[in-house]
Amino acid sequence: MRYYLFYSLVLINAVTLPCEAAELSREQVIATIAGAGNNQPKFHNKDLSGLDLSGIDFKGADLFSANLDGCNLSETKLMGANLNRAQIRKAMLNRADLSGAGLYAVVLDSSDLTDANLTGSRIIGLLNNVNLTNAKLNNANLGADMANQGMAPARVEMNNAVLNGVDLSGANLIHAVMPYAKLQNANLSKARFQWADLSGAKLNGADVSEADFHNANLEGASFKNVSGVETALGLKNK
Repeated sequence: MRYYLFYSLVLINAVTLPCEAAELSREQVIATIAGAGNNQPKFHNKDLSGLDLSGIDFKGADLFSANLDGCNLSETKLMGANLNRAQIRKAMLNRADLSGAGLYAVVLDSSDLTDANLTGSRIIGLLNNVNLTNAKLNNANLGADMANQGMAPARVEMNNAVLNGVDLSGANLIHAVMPYAKLQNANLSKARFQWADLSGAKLNGADVSEADFHNANLEGASFKNVSGVETALGLKNK
């Protein structure tokens, strides 16, 4: 189920046709970062789509509303970066460091974040069909923004996401939309899934110790061989 009222702005970004070419080259991106010195590099609203930006240290750059569709961001350092409202569809972010990054109203559909580090990041937006295998999201905040809700709260949508082996320990996923997500062998200890949609999700082999599933939609979800179920909340008869 999509929450169109909240996502109207996000979806407008998502369907924007990409420009024929990025505004900057890889070399110009690196030069911009170097020229910023101790200041925050600015890429606000820039079209960087399709660039190979792998391994670059963005030094906490301002990438607000930037177009990073199709980029190679493998092993890129984006710690503390402002990626709010950014488009990052079908991008490679494997082993990228996004710890503490802002990803509010982001579009990350179909991107590969295998082994990425999103520890302590703030994520709201569209992550449908994303690959987060073995990623680190411990203490990340993916919970609904109840102060910006209108008719429906701003939340993260992760239909068919692959999160096998992910570390979501201590993460906030309240009201997250995660139908058919793959969470096999994931670390979900102390994670908060209250009111989340986990219908059809596969949590086989996951550690759910002290996780909170109160009021979550678990219809058709699979909990085979989970550990810590005796301390989890809201998992009676699972």
